Amino acid sequence: MKQLILIPILILFTCNCFAQLDEGEGFCETKENESYFPIDISIKKFFWGASHYTEELLGKKKFNGKTYIEFKQTWKEGNSDLLYLRTEKGVVYAYNKELKKEQVRYDSSFKVNHTWKTLDGNTTYTIMSYKGTLNTPFCEYENLLIIKAELKDDSFLFYYLRGKGYIGATALDGELISCMTPKFKFD
Repeated sequence: MKQLILIPILILFTCNCFAQLDEGEGFCETKENESYFPIDISIKKFFWGASHYTEELLGKKKFNGKTYIEFKQTWKEGNSDLLYLRTEKGVVYAYNKELKKEQVRYDSSFKVNHTWKTLDGNTTYTIMSYKGTLNTPFCEYENLLIIKAELKDDSFLFYYLRGKGYIGATALDGELISCMTPKFKFD
């Protein structure tokens, strides 16, 4: 019986050790003077529920005379989404291709309890904390930006680490839904 309990613990420990080796020593560490929304990371991998996706920087795109960094999120199931971001004076803007407008994704001047909506009005965001914590199978993170996202049918807490950006999400009850994973191959 003790062996059955020990096996999952060893697997988790092994994954954590290899995660550090694969990504380098800084996989779990914050970069204090950097943004919560860095837009220069070439590739990141995430688990999301029973699925997973890879987020990859593709290059630059111009919309309405402004240059955005294009990211492609490719899901396990084969579908993909494109995301367009740019920064200016501490503000991160996201371009909505369908509405042909940009909106604020995050402003470094936002204080705790600041709330804003997406252009389509379907999501409300609220800054919950700048001192959040998140434990994943790979890291124990501290001093995180936590943004609450309220959609029509569900709500989540999204976690951001300086210098890494989005690193995970939980349900409002704290259940881990998503987390950044080291760069190992998905099955």
